[in-house]
Amino acid sequence: MMGSGQSLGAEPTLPYLSPELRGLRLLVGANFASAGIGILNDTGVQFVNIIRMYRQYEFFQEYQQRVSALIGPDRTRRLVNQALFLITVGGNDFVNNYYLVPFSARSRQYALPDYVRLLIFEYRKLLMRLYDFGARRVLVTGAGPMGCVPAELAQRGGRNGQCSAELQQAAALYDPQLLQMLRELNTMYRRDVFIAANIRLMNNNFINNPRAFGFVTSKVACCGQGPYNGLGLCTVASNLCMDRDLYAFWDPFHPSEKACRIIVQQMMMGSEEYMHPMNLSTIIALDSNLSQQT
Repeated sequence: MMGSGQSLGAEPTLPYLSPELRGLRLLVGANFASAGIGILNDTGVQFVNIIRMYRQYEFFQEYQQRVSALIGPDRTRRLVNQALFLITVGGNDFVNNYYLVPFSARSRQYALPDYVRLLIFEYRKLLMRLYDFGARRVLVTGAGPMGCVPAELAQRGGRNGQCSAELQQAAALYDPQLLQMLRELNTMYRRDVFIAANIRLMNNNFINNPRAFGFVTSKVACCGQGPYNGLGLCTVASNLCMDRDLYAFWDPFHPSEKACRIIVQQMMMGSEEYMHPMNLSTIIALDSNLSQQT
């Protein structure tokens, strides 16, 4: 999330495959994300050219080799150990897999509670690999408000724009188990490596009471088509609002820039119910003290 980098005073990270990411720009960090992917490799099969998690990890290893050629292996290890990581994955495993179509392969294979357990089991392995690659501060976001985004209101929501009950139930099962898994990993590693960000709670504040945050709506996207502007992508054929700052959602799936800034503020300063076991400002203070001591 670019807003979090700005709040930290950091230079924006370039996509890893950008031709501009070379030389000293490598030392700023990199963005390995790919839209539409999930914890599971079969999530997002309808998308072309997505970069799944295992491939992102290969790119991260390659990135470290490139940095090592620049500053040496010891300094590279310290750079990675002191870096802040953000990993946001899991929502698509519901939206673009389990609930993608009625009677999807995964929904026939697993009842929802069992599917959630599968995701947590596989995610745990991914996070342990990230630790093995040198990550020591990892911000992990929860499922988010999956059932309340305009796309789901248009396709699955109840009357009067009610959130999708199915996706709400999925998030309610997933988020507590994710938090428990992160706590167990931190106990195992004997340090607060993984920080849980309760994105669903952060979003729910302005979804449930948009006017309190300066929005005219949290149901209709600024850019889109169909009911709630929730169908299709944001294209030249879409409806476009006059002032995106008045909308909690920019397009059928993603918060507006103003909404993202509200979320980042909670990441920076939020209480333990939003950020467990600590928020980003606490992490920055702790880590700057540690770096001064070493």
